[in-house]
Amino acid sequence: MSKFTMGIDVGGTFTDFLFLNSENDQQLIEKVLTTPHDPSEGVLTGIGNIAAKFDLTAEQLLQQTGLIVHGTTVTTNAVLTDKGAKTGLITTEGFRDVLQMRRGVRSKEHLYDNKYAAPKPLVPRDLIYGAKERTHLDGSVLTEVTKEDLENAVALFKREGISSVAICFMHSYANPQNELLAKKYVEEMMPDAFVSISTDVASVVRLYNRVSTVAMNSYVGPILKNYIGHLVDKLRGLHFEGELLIMQSNGGVTNPLNVVEVPATTVLSGPAGGPVAGSVFAKTSGFNDAIVVDMGGTSFEASIIDKGEISIKKEGEVKRNLISLPMADIHTIGSGGGSIAWIDDGGLLKVGPQSATAVPGPACYDRGGELPTCSDADLVLGYLNPDYFLGGGISLNLEKARQAVSEHVAKPLGLSIEEAALGIYEISNLNMANGIKEATVLQGHDPRSFPLVVAGGAGPVHAAMIAKELDIKEIIVPKFSSVLCAVGMLASNLRHDYVKTYNKNWKTANMAEIMEVLSEDRGLGLKALLNEGVEEEESALVYGLDMRYLGQHYEVTIEIAEEDMAKENKAEVAGKFHAEHERLFGFSLLNSDLEVMNIRLTCKGKQSEFKAQTIEEAAEHDKLQAKNKRQVFDPVTKQLLETDVYDGEAMKAGSKLQGPAIIELTTTTIVVPTGFNVHLNKHGNFIIKDSALTLQTQEEEKVWIKS
Repeated sequence: MSKFTMGIDVGGTFTDFLFLNSENDQQLIEKVLTTPHDPSEGVLTGIGNIAAKFDLTAEQLLQQTGLIVHGTTVTTNAVLTDKGAKTGLITTEGFRDVLQMRRGVRSKEHLYDNKYAAPKPLVPRDLIYGAKERTHLDGSVLTEVTKEDLENAVALFKREGISSVAICFMHSYANPQNELLAKKYVEEMMPDAFVSISTDVASVVRLYNRVSTVAMNSYVGPILKNYIGHLVDKLRGLHFEGELLIMQSNGGVTNPLNVVEVPATTVLSGPAGGPVAGSVFAKTSGFNDAIVVDMGGTSFEASIIDKGEISIKKEGEVKRNLISLPMADIHTIGSGGGSIAWIDDGGLLKVGPQSATAVPGPACYDRGGELPTCSDADLVLGYLNPDYFLGGGISLNLEKARQAVSEHVAKPLGLSIEEAALGIYEISNLNMANGIKEATVLQGHDPRSFPLVVAGGAGPVHAAMIAKELDIKEIIVPKFSSVLCAVGMLASNLRHDYVKTYNKNWKTANMAEIMEVLSEDRGLGLKALLNEGVEEEESALVYGLDMRYLGQHYEVTIEIAEEDMAKENKAEVAGKFHAEHERLFGFSLLNSDLEVMNIRLTCKGKQSEFKAQTIEEAAEHDKLQAKNKRQVFDPVTKQLLETDVYDGEAMKAGSKLQGPAIIELTTTTIVVPTGFNVHLNKHGNFIIKDSALTLQTQEEEKVWIKS
């Protein structure tokens, strides 16, 4: 009888684990350093550490484990580090330059930068072959692709040592015939190559979107396939016979076979778990809406929970490479505990986006790193306990941290070591506050109206001052903060997304026809869920339309109810579009014609294993005692203060304290500056509030009531 369940998130610096024991409802967390050369080694090390806590071998533990849900950054890192498979691309003759031309305009971040050069495309031009074929936009095949043409392409790829092939033809979304023929021929001639076609990955209008997405799919395909195969072999070698599921970028999970077929669905596999878990902890604290942030060792992610659901976007970018697949709307910046502090040519202090990662790591890890990082600054300022990092699993070297900050920041800028460390801390906070603005203000949300759910080992160290910068009134730090993405693995449902282009004026669009277009995808989705153990009556189908005003270039995605489709309630659908356009852009054109570009379908199935537990209540006579004191630089008063340090693991529900204070947990530290107060709720969430903002809100409410 399987009694154990595990959620595993492989990050850039740490690999996180959440372990559940169904026999006694035990929930256990574990963190180990990621092993970049082979992430599965870190996974097995963590499993071994958990097993040792139960006096079991890894093999004995896995024999009793029924489910492992795994999130990985393997595909993300392959793109970020330019270490994907050597890929060839076959496209329509005359369109070899699409990847280089991109969308033909500069991104908003570089709009006025005349020296900006876009990153190199995933497939260089000399590995792109133009085939003589043509499909009309109405789907009629004008010129069929020939085997002779494809033989020439394959000959080129074999000469160049290509191991992966992407295929994308003009207007293939309207008729995939030529792509299917090309795939058949190429697989026959290159049986060992990974081959993918755009209509299997992203069957949407716009050539660059499809070319970029299928190129990325093939670029990361062999990498993910090898990693998943390697991991499965190792787990089987330890007699794991349970179910392995993989986290997708859309916040849902699926079996390994599905992600190996479309590996591009995992480019945000790890981070997508954060908002899923954040939603759970926000709800247990009484909120349906929240901002979820995750500050790990390498990056900082911010996302929105809206009405209890994670926000999904229909396309995104990885290292400026477009990917047109549904994914959690997560804004990522290079700001983590391992972000390196440096001085630019103008003498200004910067932090990130470069990171010390797991190897060699921050200077304080004493593993060969010599450059100052955010973690080094946190240690110098007294926020971290050098003898209790990861519960004592790693000893931090304070002298190495001070030396790195001194040599690379303090001396060049003529500052004391503490002043330099404070500068690193504050700049990191500003970087992350700006990251939250990107995820909220630019999406039509006011960050002041959301609580802040904080994740990541480094997140609670910085959370209070980030919230203060943005006037956020309430901060939620779950006890599982440091492994929030691993929690999300076990809080996610099975999910499959499908999209089809359907370009028609809304006046002439036919609801029955729309349902007919989606009928094939509906069958595929229900079959996939059935293979994962979900019956049709237990599944949930969510329909969506990409719509725009006639003449616009970009679409707005709206969710539509199945009953509206059945009743052909077009006025209701149009009303939803106008309202969403108003929210996003501040205006709507009620009398303008609408057109539909794409139809979307999401198939969901219940899988979640994680449930927030209640913790022991503090008795009336219980008095919260500090375990010790240490010198901590208070970021509000800008003074070095003798500060109480509390054992967060021993705190009970109802416990309260005032800042300045430090709360130490096994895998993270919560910094409570002057003017902030904390209480621990019954679900183990630390609720932190800025007293000044709370008082201001109360006064505003009094004025409102009186008026």
